[in-house]
Amino acid sequence: MNSNKGSRIAKAVAPAIVVLTVMILWQVIVLELLEKGIINTLIAFILQTVLIAAVAILVILMAKSIVDQIKAASDGTGQAENSKFAQKADKLARRDDSLGELVRTIRKAASSFAGIVGGINVATKELGEVSEEFNAIFTDMQNSLGMTNESVSLIAKNTIAQADKTNRIKDRIDEISRSISGISDNVNALTVSADKMEECNSNAEEIINKLIEISVQCKEAIEDVRKQADLTNQSAQQIQTVTEIIADISSQTNLLALNASIEAARAGENGKGFAVVAEQIRVLADQSRESTQKINTLVTDLIGNSDVSVQITERVSEAVVEQNNKIKETEEIFKTLNNEVGQVGNAISGIGTEVNDLKNSSDEIGAGIESLTEFADQNAESAKITTDKMEDLKKTVDGCTQATDKVVSVSERLVSFVKDAENAGSRVTQVRKNLK
Repeated sequence: MNSNKGSRIAKAVAPAIVVLTVMILWQVIVLELLEKGIINTLIAFILQTVLIAAVAILVILMAKSIVDQIKAASDGTGQAENSKFAQKADKLARRDDSLGELVRTIRKAASSFAGIVGGINVATKELGEVSEEFNAIFTDMQNSLGMTNESVSLIAKNTIAQADKTNRIKDRIDEISRSISGISDNVNALTVSADKMEECNSNAEEIINKLIEISVQCKEAIEDVRKQADLTNQSAQQIQTVTEIIADISSQTNLLALNASIEAARAGENGKGFAVVAEQIRVLADQSRESTQKINTLVTDLIGNSDVSVQITERVSEAVVEQNNKIKETEEIFKTLNNEVGQVGNAISGIGTEVNDLKNSSDEIGAGIESLTEFADQNAESAKITTDKMEDLKKTVDGCTQATDKVVSVSERLVSFVKDAENAGSRVTQVRKNLK
C-alpha cells in the first residue's frame, strides 16, 4: 500500500518537472526569436500569455494533487500507528521470548517508519511553502500579464487608430491631389485667357493705331474740305462781282437801247449821234462777252472744286465707315476681353476655393500627424512597459526555475522517504506474517 502511495507521488511530481522544463525552454526560445527580430513584440506576448496561463493552471493542479497525496500518505501512516496492531505490539514487546524480540524489532521498524513519516511531513510542509511560492509567482505573472495585456491592447488600439488616421490622411492627400489638379486646370485656363487677352490687346492696339491714322486722315480731309469751301466762297464772291458787272452792263445796255431808240427817231437829222450810241453798245457787248468768259471760267473752277469736295467727302465717308467697322471690331474685342476677364475671375475664385480646401486639408493632416505622434509616443511608452514586464517575466521564470529545483529536491527526498517507507512496510509485513 505504501509502495503504491510512493509511486503516485513520484508520478505526480514528474509531470510538474517536465512542464516547468518545457516552460523554461519555451521562454528562452521566444526571447531568442524576439531578440533576433524573427517575431515582433505583440506575437511574443501572445505566445507567452497563452503558454504561461496554461502552465500556471497545470502546475497549480499538480501541486495540489501532490500535497493531497502526501497528506493522504501521512494520514494513512498515522492511522496505521494507532491501529489495534500497535496496541497488541505493546503487550507482546514485554515478553522475553523470541516473540517479544520480534515485536521489539517491529517496534524499531515502526519508529523508523515514524521518522520517515516525519520527514514526509517536513517535505510536505516544504512543498506547501513551494506551493505558496508558486502561487506568489503566478500572482506576479498574472499581474505582469495583465499589465502586458493592457499595454498590448493599448498598442493594438493605437495601431487601429493610426491606421484610421493614416487612411484619413491618405484621403486628404488625395483631395489635395485633386485640388492641385483643379488649380493646375485653372492655371492653364488663366494662361489661355491671358494669351487671348494679350492677343486681344494687341489687336485692340493695332485697331486703335488704325483709328488714329483714320482720325488723322479725317482731319486732313476736313481741312481740305474747309479749303475747298473757302475757294468756293471766293468763287461765289467773284461770280457775285461778275453778276453785278453784268447787271450794270445790262442796265447801261438798257439805257443805251433807250438812247438808241431816241436817236433812231432822229436818224434822219442826226446820223452821227446814232453812230456814237452804236459804238457804245459794241463796247458794252465786248464787256459782256469778257464777263461771260470770266463767268464760264469761274463756273469751271467751281465745278472742279465741287468734284474735289465730293472726292474729299467720299474719302471722309470711307474713313468714317472704316472707323465704324474698327469701332465694332474694338467692341467685339472688348466683349471678348470682358468674357476672358469673367473666366479669369471664375478661375481665380476656383483657385481661392481650392486654396481654402488645401488649407483645411493641410490643417487636418497636421492634426492627424499630431495624433500619430501622440499614438507613437504612447506605443513607445507601452513598448517600454512591455519590455520591463518582459524582464519581470524573465525574473519570474528564473524564480520558477529555482522553485522547480526546490520541488525536484523535495521530490527526490520524498522518493527516498517513500523507498524507506516501502522497506519498513515490507519488514512490518514480514513481522506480521511471522506473528500470525
